[in-house]
Amino acid sequence: MYEWGDLHLDPEACEVSYQGKILHLWPKEYELLKLLLEHPKRVFSASVLIDRLWSFDSVPAECTVRAHIKGLRRKLKNAGAEDVIQTVHGLGYRLSPLPKETTKSNLSLCPMMMKILALHDAEYALVDKKLIILEVSSGVKNFSDCPDEVAIGRDITAAFPELIGIESILLTILDNQQKSFDLKGIARSDNFLRPDYINIYVISEQTGESTDPRLLILFEDSSEKMILKQKVVQQEYEAYLILEDSSKS
Repeated sequence: MYEWGDLHLDPEACEVSYQGKILHLWPKEYELLKLLLEHPKRVFSASVLIDRLWSFDSVPAECTVRAHIKGLRRKLKNAGAEDVIQTVHGLGYRLSPLPKETTKSNLSLCPMMMKILALHDAEYALVDKKLIILEVSSGVKNFSDCPDEVAIGRDITAAFPELIGIESILLTILDNQQKSFDLKGIARSDNFLRPDYINIYVISEQTGESTDPRLLILFEDSSEKMILKQKVVQQEYEAYLILEDSSKS
């Protein structure tokens, strides 16, 4: 069962409902919605949607994809489920993120941190001075190439090898000799379940109940920014080649 708020998709019955009301979708509309629900953080271009949902002997034009998206949106809106599908300008389509529900953990982050997490749609891990995981949010595994290593009591560097070699920097943050540290634009392995690129931010987090400092590591999906940046660089390079060719002629 896939869910987006009150929207439910049952793959066994091939049914979609919103607040208990069945939606009557065309086969391609159903497949589009199912794909977006399966990969809620991924942006799908029209060409990728064509590759995933159409056979080689019936490849449509991109305008056909847009027509299916438009029809699906209209049926969702008529049922009361608005803004389910988000258009990412210049990149494609994705499932709109739902507002995060804040749940109180045993270690309880301070309210300001929880607001920051919700604002940036970020996930987090709390680790001690030995870099052992004390707590993680539910979506951290989606950011790791080694999701089985994301567990309480495990070394955070096993789940995120990008942190190996910078342990001394992390300790300076714990000792308040440095405020923060970040790693941006980290590529993930090719997997539809994970973002293409992520950002990692590290800061010190003190609690009122303990004098032991802990590291708060934030994980942010930066795929849209990185892909857009690559497109801009490519366009600049192509423009340079055109200018260079025109100057030679």
